[in-house]
Amino acid sequence: MARLQRKIASLRNDMLHKSTTTISKSHALVAMEDLRITSMTASAKGTAEAPGTNVRAKSMLNRRILDQGWGEFRRQLDYKLKWTGGTLVLVDPRNTSRTCARCGYVSRDNRQSQTVFRCAACGYAANADTNAAINILRRAGQAQIACGDSPMGESAKQEAQHVA
Repeated sequence: MARLQRKIASLRNDMLHKSTTTISKSHALVAMEDLRITSMTASAKGTAEAPGTNVRAKSMLNRRILDQGWGEFRRQLDYKLKWTGGTLVLVDPRNTSRTCARCGYVSRDNRQSQTVFRCAACGYAANADTNAAINILRRAGQAQIACGDSPMGESAKQEAQHVA
């Protein structure tokens, strides 16, 4: 069993290295949510006085999150982008999947299922992940402009700051 686990870990590590290398060589700017993996995988057991709910389901979710290697993916992507002169921008994940990429309306009702996004205000419909990716990229651009690290020219930065 231990040998099988080592083989799986080796395959995962190889996949992470290949993926992060490909991304870092083909993109100068990568935006991703600043997910708090430690918080996401915290135990749901609760206390003796207030026991947690759905503990078994939460523990399975925790295992799957940790098994994917999200933290290692982010670490590798960050250092490889630095090597190639690229930038990793981490954005606040709050409401990225509940915000309409077209009109900006934020509502829990916008996210109808894991894959379907339909804005309750303007009717915009898209794949939920695509909609969230647009919002993440938008926030990354705003972060770049605000921090003065924008790949845009100086006049475009000044104009963007003037609009804000």
